[in-house]
Amino acid sequence: MPRMYVVPNDYYYRIHHIRPRFKRDVENVLIFMATEISSIPKSNKSEFMQNVNRAIRRFPGNAAKTPKTINNWRTEISSLFGLIVYNKTSNTYESGYVSKRLANNQDLVEFFKYFLFLFQYPGGHLRLDEIQSFIENGIKFKPAPYILSLLKYGGEREDRNFGINKAEATHCIFNDLRVTRDQRPVSEVYELIRSNRDSGLNYDWEPQITRYAKDVLDYMVLADLVKLMPASKVVSVKKVL
Repeated sequence: MPRMYVVPNDYYYRIHHIRPRFKRDVENVLIFMATEISSIPKSNKSEFMQNVNRAIRRFPGNAAKTPKTINNWRTEISSLFGLIVYNKTSNTYESGYVSKRLANNQDLVEFFKYFLFLFQYPGGHLRLDEIQSFIENGIKFKPAPYILSLLKYGGEREDRNFGINKAEATHCIFNDLRVTRDQRPVSEVYELIRSNRDSGLNYDWEPQITRYAKDVLDYMVLADLVKLMPASKVVSVKKVL
């Protein structure tokens, strides 16, 4: 049995975020929903959400979906991607700046760059009790800039493209408080990944474990920030913010 790398118990905290049920078709869904949401007038919560739900049902394949599934789509769209905003002063809901801009220019690369620039832990994509747990554990982490810095550092160190896979991202970055809480220098994470490779250490590749790091890496590919090398399941730096 291959030796496994595990995060030391004192530093382990499994980081996570809401995951859209439409992730396999996220590009088509986001443009469709941004366009639909942008056409809905500002209104109270009940009226606005009913209109959003009607729009979701109009997306191909959704007509017969259960109310729970439709509501989950809406929650995931608003919580993760920020297409809907709440005006506390007027107690109304409306389409956000990002949804209007995406509807107008349909530029998904720009959309995902903007999304990743703002995406952080903790954030509004989490439940309140989860936000509290993240705060109590001292987590303050923006994954995309950190990953780009790591890839850039590794490329300069090796004088060639340096990439990481989703398992390395999960166990050496996302689930390690030395990174998410203590802002561990990317040089140390690079040395850890390189040492694990040289030592032949394996990782837990279970999809339920690696899914959150994979999401962020996928969004970085959609933002044209990194390139995917499917044969090796590795992403490497393409452009720098």
